[in-house]
Amino acid sequence: MLKIFDGITSVLSILAAMAVVVMMVQVTLDVVMELVFNKPLPATLTLVAKYYMPMVTFLPLVYVERLNQHVAADVVTQFLPRSGQKHLAGWIFLFSAVVCAFLSYATWVEAVDKFHIGSFSMERGMKVPTWPTRFVAPASYGLLSLLFVLKFIAYILRSPVFDDDQPAFPTFSTSERKDQ
Repeated sequence: MLKIFDGITSVLSILAAMAVVVMMVQVTLDVVMELVFNKPLPATLTLVAKYYMPMVTFLPLVYVERLNQHVAADVVTQFLPRSGQKHLAGWIFLFSAVVCAFLSYATWVEAVDKFHIGSFSMERGMKVPTWPTRFVAPASYGLLSLLFVLKFIAYILRSPVFDDDQPAFPTFSTSERKDQ
């Protein structure tokens, strides 16, 4: 199951990386077309704000958590014994799963609402549907919630599958991750 989850996570991360590249190319072409031909590319602002940025923001969330690379502030927990830190982290996985599940539900309701009304933006006389990318956030939060549930189950079962010394993806070794 973890291999399937990691495969989905990798695909979403690749999509986010592709969105960054496509966004850079489109913005560059838009500027060049504007300066050279006085004809900017249509809908660039809408596509950047409503398509590329949500993909760049939400799709890599699961990947970053899978690598245990989210920002952590260990101001208080650093003084706890190692076992206390491990137990606190285990229960935080459950709390985080619940929070992400609520976020997934709330953004899903919003996305379905935008889908039903056919949400769109107008830019330079062009109608650009904006509802499709509304589903990026609930999908990402849902997967993040599932990952936290898996981490909580691993904590309860005392499985080392999510420990820092275990590589998250077969293509990365532990030494490469710690050097970064």
